[in-house]
Amino acid sequence: MAWFLLGGHFSNGGPDNVNQALITSADRKILYIKSNNKPVRVLETFWKILISEGVVVSGVCAKRYYDFMKVFHKKFVYLMHGCMDFENEINRLHLTSDFIENERNLLRDAKCIVCVSEGYSEWVKSRYPEYAGKITFVNNGVKLEQREKKEKEPFSVAVGGGNRCIKNNNAVSMAVKKMNSEGIPCKLYIFGRKYPGNEEIEETDYIQYCGHMDKTPYYERLDHISCFVMNSEVEPFGLVAADALNCNCSLLMSQNVGARSIMKTEDCDIIQRPHDVDEIVEKLKYIFEHPNSNRLYESIDMQACSERSSFQRLDAIVEGAIK
Repeated sequence: MAWFLLGGHFSNGGPDNVNQALITSADRKILYIKSNNKPVRVLETFWKILISEGVVVSGVCAKRYYDFMKVFHKKFVYLMHGCMDFENEINRLHLTSDFIENERNLLRDAKCIVCVSEGYSEWVKSRYPEYAGKITFVNNGVKLEQREKKEKEPFSVAVGGGNRCIKNNNAVSMAVKKMNSEGIPCKLYIFGRKYPGNEEIEETDYIQYCGHMDKTPYYERLDHISCFVMNSEVEPFGLVAADALNCNCSLLMSQNVGARSIMKTEDCDIIQRPHDVDEIVEKLKYIFEHPNSNRLYESIDMQACSERSSFQRLDAIVEGAIK
């Protein structure tokens, strides 16, 4: 049985990175998009939907592909990297009603909804209890290999996602400001885009936007960061957690970060209230004194969390769902 992975794998975005990992770690034949030319890609997508045994829709696909699958009665599994209905509300994305309706159709008609972490699957079940019986998970596979340790900049903090509201980076910036007011020379580096219409995080001598960076300079910057903070309202997985640990950064995460599913965390690693600036300040102070990167890294079952293991688990789910 050859199933078709319907999703991009050419960019450096989260879902594309997951798809690329599935393609390169597949231990048997699967179908996937090979052309990055848009007109060719559209035709290739229709053709591979038609000849496949079934489809793995990785993220929300174009409505034309959903309609095509319906016409030809193609069974599909929905690999869920995020909830666009929720993200549209919190991030002020201004997505069209047709786009949101398309996601709802995918959720309704999928033979199985596969979330990208165990923790995220519980959140999705609570939001869509009517689909709880067909919701499961495959923790994203990760590549873990700690880099040579470099000297860390004291009291340095990094966040990802720019100023997207769902990331709650504004609360982290306020915590950094508070520590500076207390005489602690903390500095914040913000990776990712500035999104128009979202709350601005004011740049200061100790708050710096770094923008979107290619992997090599990004890792070189992380090599010198003391702590990476993931303060999201909801984070389906968060591959940046692996990036941070590879670069020997401590991690401070909100309780809704999916990457927690692959490691053993303690209370000091977790932000219980993402909007509570005082809690973030106290947790950062503790981590600066008690780095957790080695402990978290060593708690991960490398074989169970490998990209190959992730593919094999997804493959088994797909085979059961579309046979």
